[in-house]
Amino acid sequence: MEELEKWIDVEAVQLLTHHSSAVISAVLLTALVAFLVQKVLHDGFAKKCILLIDELLIVGLFAWFAFKLFQNMRDSF
Repeated sequence: MEELEKWIDVEAVQLLTHHSSAVISAVLLTALVAFLVQKVLHDGFAKKCILLIDELLIVGLFAWFAFKLFQNMRDSF
């Protein structure tokens, strides 16, 4: 294992795996919410607001995950 750690940064791979699985989970959950809202709610103000909040939430999560990933990578070097 020590020889492998000379060539591959195992901690960075673990961080990337953790963050990518978190991003995939966030995308799937927001897609599920958007699907349910589009099927259940009638066209109107509430539906538009919920879908907008859903989009803003996913963009905010992506930004937060990217920030935390870069912060962790910066701290590891």
